[in-house]
Amino acid sequence: MYGDTTTFLIFSVNGVRYAINTNIVQEIMQDTKVHYLPFVPSYIEGIINCHGRPYTVINSLIMFNEIVQSTNIEEKTFLVFKRDDDQFCLHISNIDLFYEAEEDDISETSIAYKNDEVPLLNTDMIEERLIKDLGYEQ
Repeated sequence: MYGDTTTFLIFSVNGVRYAINTNIVQEIMQDTKVHYLPFVPSYIEGIINCHGRPYTVINSLIMFNEIVQSTNIEEKTFLVFKRDDDQFCLHISNIDLFYEAEEDDISETSIAYKNDEVPLLNTDMIEERLIKDLGYEQ
């Protein structure tokens, strides 16, 4: 599926860890201004400018209905995804580390890291939700 070893980016959103394959991360942006968009689902914080291109900013705490005290993410760190079909990014709290996982540590939904199962983020599911919620289904 991934090969012998695969590098994952482990990051956190308000203290909850997630992992993503580094092959789909275009760049990590910090301290970027988010421009508000009206009339969009509550999990869309707005857009950021990444080298002259607009990227939709997704708040995962709201999108995935995480049960947390606050849906506000204080830090201004954004994972910009490398995708051919759309442009969106994830508002996160912190980059924890880059981790080379062995094939045995990787499942369809998580990776094993230091006796923890870190959920894998699926950007295709984010795109599907955006399409559905914004009314672009065909």
